[in-house]
Amino acid sequence: MKKTRFENKVCWVIGASSGIGYQLASDLSLMNTKLILSGRNEQKLTTLSRSLKVDSSVLPLDLSDQEEALASKVKQAEAIYSQIDIVFFVGGISQRSSFLETATSTFEQIMKVNFWGAVHITKSILPHLLKANDPIIVVINSVQGKFGIPDRSAYASSKHALLGFFDSLRAELGNQKIQITSILPGYVKTDLAKNALLGDGSQQGHLDDGKGGISTEQASKDILHFTSVGKSEAVIGRPREKAAVLIKRFFPSFFEKLVRKKS
Repeated sequence: MKKTRFENKVCWVIGASSGIGYQLASDLSLMNTKLILSGRNEQKLTTLSRSLKVDSSVLPLDLSDQEEALASKVKQAEAIYSQIDIVFFVGGISQRSSFLETATSTFEQIMKVNFWGAVHITKSILPHLLKANDPIIVVINSVQGKFGIPDRSAYASSKHALLGFFDSLRAELGNQKIQITSILPGYVKTDLAKNALLGDGSQQGHLDDGKGGISTEQASKDILHFTSVGKSEAVIGRPREKAAVLIKRFFPSFFEKLVRKKS
């Protein structure tokens, strides 16, 4: 890892109150950074901030808010240190329900958090980022940004949209000095499944059985490595999840049989 990519940088971690975002903030604090910590749980963010040995500020926000509210949060973030060099989009919400069982409002909520939140914030912060010496946008997507599986129609849609948006933005800004890195994790040991929405919008309330996954420590290490070396896209996780992306790409019919829901 090229730690110099992060030294003396102001990093805004959106989704820092738990899971991958919490671990990223902890690891970044060891690299002589300044941190802006965002998420919905202000108490957890404050506890995290107090535990870090670097300058850090708490800025609560909800990715499902309207564009105007998120634009206001961007202005507040820019005012904290008068500088933002790296933005980490980590916050997100998953799903555990079939399409026919999923209320339209639940579908829209997942799209708001996973897709529109990042779009609205990027719209407001991009002019500021482009003035930085080495600006970076890091997007924590999912392997389901590459393929869909049963009971994830809203989640996979949001992640496909997120990947497409940032791919297009990277192409548009190809002549400008900015790095956009999309990270596509498989299963990571977080509460993502526990907090996943059921069709009626309520939370699942428990982790998936037998899924396992890599640790948040390993995920953070991989994310920071691929970001530091300038990768545009990287799949992280267990070998089976990395293989799934390749199988979907080169053997789509076979992949369909693998993921088809058993009745």
